[in-house]
Amino acid sequence: MELKSKNIKVRIRPSEYKLIKEKSENISGYVRACVLDYSHNGPALSSELYELRKEINAIGNNVNQLAKRANQGEQVDISHLSETIEKIQKDINQRLVKIK
Repeated sequence: MELKSKNIKVRIRPSEYKLIKEKSENISGYVRACVLDYSHNGPALSSELYELRKEINAIGNNVNQLAKRANQGEQVDISHLSETIEKIQKDINQRLVKIK
C-alpha cells in the first residue's frame, strides 16, 4: 500500500470550512474523495443523479414515441400520463432530498 506522503495546502473561507466540517468529521478523507471523484467533464454524478437522468431520458423517449404515433394519425391514450408524471415528480423530489 502506498503511503500518503504529499500535502496540498488550500485556503478556504470560514463559511466553506463550516460546510465541509458539517459533511464529514474526516475533512482530509472527504476532500480527497471529492477531488479524486472529479472527472475531466466536471464532478462525477452521484448514483442518485445518474438514476434521475436515466429516468428522464426514458420519459423523453416515451413522449417522443407517443408524439410520433399521434402524428401518424394513430389514437394515443394519454389518460394515465398525468398520474405517471406526478409519481415521477415525487420520486425526483425524494431523490433530491437524499442528495442535499
